[in-house]
Amino acid sequence: MNNLRYRKTLGGVGIITTCGLILYEKHRIQKFLSKIVDNNGGNNGDKKSEPDYIYIKYHIYRESMRKLKQKEEDDKKWISVIVNPVGKWWKALKHSVAWRLLDIAQNGSHHDRLKAVRQLASIDHLKDWDFRHLAQLCDARTAVSLARSGADKRWFVPVHMKGCIKNPKLVLSELHDLLSRLNSAKSCVKHFFKKYFPEQDPVEDICEFFTQEHPVSFNVHETDLLKEIIAFLHHVTKEPEVSEQIIKEGGLVHLMELAKIFADDNETLSTLCKVLANISLVKDSVEHFFVSGWIGVLAEWQHCPDLRLQVISAKTMANLDHDDPNYTVYPPNVYPLHPHLRTRTKPKADIVFIHGLLGGVFITWRQKDRNPTELGLYGKNAFYTSETDDVFLVGEQRRLNMKKNANGKKNGENQKAKETTTASVHHEDKEETTGDEKKKVLKAHTKSSNKPLVISDAATKELVESLKNEPELEADWEVVHPDVPLAANENCSGEFSVSGNEWINQDNEEEYTNCWPMEWLPEDHPNTRIIGIDYTSAVTEWSANFTKYCPCEKGQGHIEVRANSLLERISMSDIGKDRPVVWIGHSMGGILTKLILMKAKDSKDPKVQQLAKNTSSIVFLGTPHRGSPIAKWKQHMQMILSPSIEVKEMEENAPRLLELHEQFMNCLHSCFRNIKVVSIAEGKPTMLTSFKFPLRIVTEESARINYGDFYVLKDDHLSLSKPIFRQSFLYKRLLQVIDETVNEKSEPGLTQPLPPSKSSEIISQKSTTTSHVPSIVEQAKNILTMLPQIVLKFSTS
Repeated sequence: MNNLRYRKTLGGVGIITTCGLILYEKHRIQKFLSKIVDNNGGNNGDKKSEPDYIYIKYHIYRESMRKLKQKEEDDKKWISVIVNPVGKWWKALKHSVAWRLLDIAQNGSHHDRLKAVRQLASIDHLKDWDFRHLAQLCDARTAVSLARSGADKRWFVPVHMKGCIKNPKLVLSELHDLLSRLNSAKSCVKHFFKKYFPEQDPVEDICEFFTQEHPVSFNVHETDLLKEIIAFLHHVTKEPEVSEQIIKEGGLVHLMELAKIFADDNETLSTLCKVLANISLVKDSVEHFFVSGWIGVLAEWQHCPDLRLQVISAKTMANLDHDDPNYTVYPPNVYPLHPHLRTRTKPKADIVFIHGLLGGVFITWRQKDRNPTELGLYGKNAFYTSETDDVFLVGEQRRLNMKKNANGKKNGENQKAKETTTASVHHEDKEETTGDEKKKVLKAHTKSSNKPLVISDAATKELVESLKNEPELEADWEVVHPDVPLAANENCSGEFSVSGNEWINQDNEEEYTNCWPMEWLPEDHPNTRIIGIDYTSAVTEWSANFTKYCPCEKGQGHIEVRANSLLERISMSDIGKDRPVVWIGHSMGGILTKLILMKAKDSKDPKVQQLAKNTSSIVFLGTPHRGSPIAKWKQHMQMILSPSIEVKEMEENAPRLLELHEQFMNCLHSCFRNIKVVSIAEGKPTMLTSFKFPLRIVTEESARINYGDFYVLKDDHLSLSKPIFRQSFLYKRLLQVIDETVNEKSEPGLTQPLPPSKSSEIISQKSTTTSHVPSIVEQAKNILTMLPQIVLKFSTS
């Protein structure tokens, strides 16, 4: 009996426990059974699974239902019956037009392709997904054509893994492998490996990519080494075979990773863009640029506020745009300042700017600073973007800091972060670590708005505002140019003043340009092509960078070697092809201009000879035709300064300079006699920051050539290439030269040489005329020098 009782008790407890477990696991059992039922029902097709519902709030549901009913009522109206089909038809038409134009741009004839690209570039009404779809359908040639036509940035496929930055350790390792494969091609690669780029440690167990969500720091040594590599690539890619090998090895992908790492460093990006410009000269490189995503990046850089990126990216895109009817290549040292995009007509003239010693495209041709400038011997160049390039005018660097004063406190914090040993890849941390170096932007000038007057006295404020709001001066007023010449030769021409109704007061304007040939001249002469020639130079052997990466380039500083190199590259850009040429040379740039023209005249290559044949005018700005006294430093301070090759060759009364000048003058009176010459000399000494004493870099006697117009301005050597305003004598005289060149009807350049007797007769007449100046003209010059630079009123009666 007891055993039976125990069994019943245990059975009851088991049943109760089982029921409790079933009730406890009720939901899980239901889910399990529902899956089995769903699977069976799906196979039989006679049962349906219950749908998942998304619960919304009642007021949202009510508002959506109201809009739906309102839409149904509107669609029933007669106006909607007409408008809606038209709207749908218009949207479909817009899409179909874009697709048809893209097909023509890819498969049509050359003429049809040009028209289709212009139409596509003007389209801006499509949605983002339309542009993305069209961008994926684009080919390399069409993408380049659209970028060169100023198309919307949405036309280009975004960069692959745009938000991810590759670990610099991996980038260094990949670049080391890339350069090692070039070791046999160039001796300078061995030199670079030995001095700057030793064998890299094996990369293991590191994060491959960094993102903005997970920023990782890396040391400054890695970034400095990457900058050295970029500068070396700029040097070595000047050889076409090296550029071609880099493309074959997939180097453009590695360069894209460098662009991501230095996305906020405009100076490094400018050097990187120079590397791309050299590689773009390789035949059939367009497809490689397109596949690696560089077309969209270059198109974006063309609209960058930094002028350096604008110019160099425009140069790269011009080299890639083989479908342009005015296609021209731009080799190293040659930079197109205007135009940056395609043009439908050929330029009427070529205007070529060549800077002098220690100069650069965005150094020499800046607007004049209202404060005195000083010449320094050491520093960085604003255009040679490598950290190691030591060719910058220290006094002019003040302009770079003008717009930083408002953010002084923030920059001070950045300087503290710059002294640390690590730099973050994260975008926000980059700005703190890089400090002022990465924020140097050579911006395009913008017209500043008028600031309100802050004057406490009401009467004074009312008087100032009334004077400020006065109408323009009448025609019976005359304003003398602020840089009116101190002296000039006989029969010279030029505008020394402007009438009151044409005068624009720019004294208090904050507008400033870093490159007036690029931003001023296109407004006055849009149908011309403006070229900037750039080269490296130094005043001491300590700062010379010719042999930094390649010992075999030790003699690159010689003016003969430099002229040969520039002549070869200038001729590749078709300068002077069926159009006149105007040369503007500052300081040593004028010597190079003479030597280039002399060599082009004697060349047997018609493409090179056209440089001299079509030269119409030459403007010499402080050119030391007979040398400069600054070169005498080699006699007095040779042990301290160690003058460079350029300085030694510019020595006063150097035999080679005198010989070159005599040959050039003979050509001016014979085969170059149709060329118009304007010479401008400095009227005051230049202050040297290194020694704190004024020095006349080029004397008036050395700058005078006794041919054409000659002026002496009251500016120092640096300011001769920097007009203070657009309404200045320097800029107006240059515009006059260009006007005469563009509008001239006679053929410029080379002519048949005169007989020796006739040539000597002309020379003697010139010397006689210049030596005997009438007293009336001399008195007029003296009166001109005494004119105050203020507005003068004269009587019209």
